[in-house]
Amino acid sequence: MRIFWLLIGLLAAGAVTVWRVSSKPAVAPSDALAVSLAEPTSDPAPAKPQLPEAAPAKADDTLAVPVKAPDKADAVPAPSTETTALPSPAADSKPDVKAAANPPTPAADVPAAKVTKNADGSLLIDDRFTVKGAGTAESPYQLSWELLTSISEMYDPRVGKKTLPDRLTMFDGKIVRLTGYVAYPMFVEQPRELLSMLNQWDGCCIGVPPTPYDAIEVHLTETVTKEQRLASYGSVEGKFSVKPYLAGDWLVGLYILDNAKVTDIKANGQGS
Repeated sequence: MRIFWLLIGLLAAGAVTVWRVSSKPAVAPSDALAVSLAEPTSDPAPAKPQLPEAAPAKADDTLAVPVKAPDKADAVPAPSTETTALPSPAADSKPDVKAAANPPTPAADVPAAKVTKNADGSLLIDDRFTVKGAGTAESPYQLSWELLTSISEMYDPRVGKKTLPDRLTMFDGKIVRLTGYVAYPMFVEQPRELLSMLNQWDGCCIGVPPTPYDAIEVHLTETVTKEQRLASYGSVEGKFSVKPYLAGDWLVGLYILDNAKVTDIKANGQGS
């Protein structure tokens, strides 16, 4: 009997359990979605990164000043139309007007040539060079090549010598006479220019090419004759000048003879 009543009790308990489960209302799909949205997910969203708080500024740190919009009282004033005079330069920076108005001449520091008159009327220059004549068209100064080439002792710009000696500049503008070898421009039938030189040179292959110290550029007043064109030696007379012509520090030309004429021509240094 006990087993019988035990089975009856188990059946009754099972029936009650089935009745309770069947009587529980079902969750609607929309309610299930709402429930799933409401419940937190297993992986929560990462928190937004927070900037580190700035460390408190020290007493000697420079604090940033916030910029504020200018008030009416702080408005930028309109530019003034008045002209402000610039401050004058300091006294020590002013140019020396006196020195600029009277610049020293290059010849100021050049010693004057020592000139002694000989008994025959010729001049002894610096106790070395003898010059005959009076510097006129009737009696031109007769300059020697020894005197002309001596300028290299004081004037050679390539090595820093830039002093023109007085013993040569003293003849600038005077009528002088030079005797030496002559060379005419090549391929010019009727030249009015020539070179008077210390050494013989044909302008190409024969002789020694001249330097600015031992040659003079001669500008003639008249075209040379056929006889003069064939000459290789002779004298020239004209207005003498010392005019250095430089290419950088290289001396290209030095002496010029203007309004000149050719005299006493010879061929190859011999009689014509």
